[in-house]
Amino acid sequence: MDLTGQWQFFEQFEAGFDMGHAILKQVGDKLSGTLVYREYIDDEGSFLIAINVEGDVFDDRLMMRGKSYEILESPFPIEYCLDDRIAELSDPNRIEGHSVDDQNLEGQFVLRRIHLMES
Repeated sequence: MDLTGQWQFFEQFEAGFDMGHAILKQVGDKLSGTLVYREYIDDEGSFLIAINVEGDVFDDRLMMRGKSYEILESPFPIEYCLDDRIAELSDPNRIEGHSVDDQNLEGQFVLRRIHLMES
């Protein structure tokens, strides 16, 4: 299963949720790309972030790690903890799994492939 392409991204965690997209590129069993999303934190507001990710693709699993980030827009100071994400690969158009960061905050996420119309 080739994960190269554009994906819609959604994640739910204890204090809020994330919505955005990802652009991923798979070469062999290695994955790289960027997640860009708005994080909505309960009672605090939201911010826009871009995260560079790298990962390893196994037969039915993906392990993806945040490597670096840039805060694109925020009304308040951000100290962001990068996530590790582990996902099941059972559907070529859907990646679903869980995340955990350095503070042991966990979330559930889903990536849905964006199908571009061919001309």
